[in-house]
Amino acid sequence: MKLVLAATVLAMAFGATAASAADTAILDRHVANMKSGNVDGILADYASDAVIVHPAGLISPTGVFIGKDARKLFSVLAAPKNLPANKTMQVKYEDAGPGVTKMDWVQNKGGKDELSGYDIFVVRGGKIAFQSVTIFPAKK
Repeated sequence: MKLVLAATVLAMAFGATAASAADTAILDRHVANMKSGNVDGILADYASDAVIVHPAGLISPTGVFIGKDARKLFSVLAAPKNLPANKTMQVKYEDAGPGVTKMDWVQNKGGKDELSGYDIFVVRGGKIAFQSVTIFPAKK
């Protein structure tokens, strides 16, 4: 809940408007590019100064990627070894406040390798300005 509140405050600070069909189209494109491993396509939807917060220690010590550093993150997440799981990704969007969308996701649903979580996106000016990623612990 604190994360959703923080994202809402960020959206308001950036002057974002309520989630729109255009925002959903951007996120649909993001998911499609993640599934296909198209890093350039993924990055095309991010603002040049976008901030992405990913769990610390998984890809970088801090988990924070700003601007051009996003390529490092998505080069790992969309790498060929990750495409089988990416291709199984199922998503559901929820309006989380003005200009903020929560995307629940699951990969390998029902399988032994199931992975799930949610991302919070702030879209402004037709670009993703902020994204946070939360990954739930693996089911045992």
